[in-house]
Amino acid sequence: MFLFEAAGLKFLLLCTVILAPSTLLYVKARSVRGRRLFTATETALAAVIVAAGITGVVGLWTGFIAI
Repeated sequence: MFLFEAAGLKFLLLCTVILAPSTLLYVKARSVRGRRLFTATETALAAVIVAAGITGVVGLWTGFIAI
């Protein structure tokens, strides 16, 4: 938890901008192998990451977050 606090909201949102599209690769790899895509915990975590990724992209678009 300390690392999340130390990074700050700006860098956390920038990281999720990168992680959110990578969930598509995860889904593709799991579906090719014929395995279950997400457990209940992974579904919740993926939803949080995608929502934060969208927030990060909107923040970059509007200028709220500057690189």
